[in-house]
Amino acid sequence: MQGVRITYIYHYTTFTGNSACHVWGTQVWNTDDLSKNNWWVSIVTLGEGWHNNHHAFEYSAKHGLEWWQIDLTWYIIKFFEAIGLAKDIKLPTQAHLQRMTFKIEAI
Repeated sequence: MQGVRITYIYHYTTFTGNSACHVWGTQVWNTDDLSKNNWWVSIVTLGEGWHNNHHAFEYSAKHGLEWWQIDLTWYIIKFFEAIGLAKDIKLPTQAHLQRMTFKIEAI
């Protein structure tokens, strides 16, 4: 029965992150897709709700890029780094952040 529960939860959170975050939320990065950041999905999925951040910086270990974006997976990765189980953690550079911002065109 535990296998069924784990499978259900895994698919539920995957569905939520990959579906709801392409419909509801805010898009802060220019990713040329419909991915959006959604705070309530992020709570359910341990940080995957920052889906637009994930699409913009797919290599990044941290999806909650703002101080207020709770990303429990990032906190776990930082803990693993502190005890020596993770190293060479990838984060977006300032240049990449600037490249992915929406450009406001003058009229």
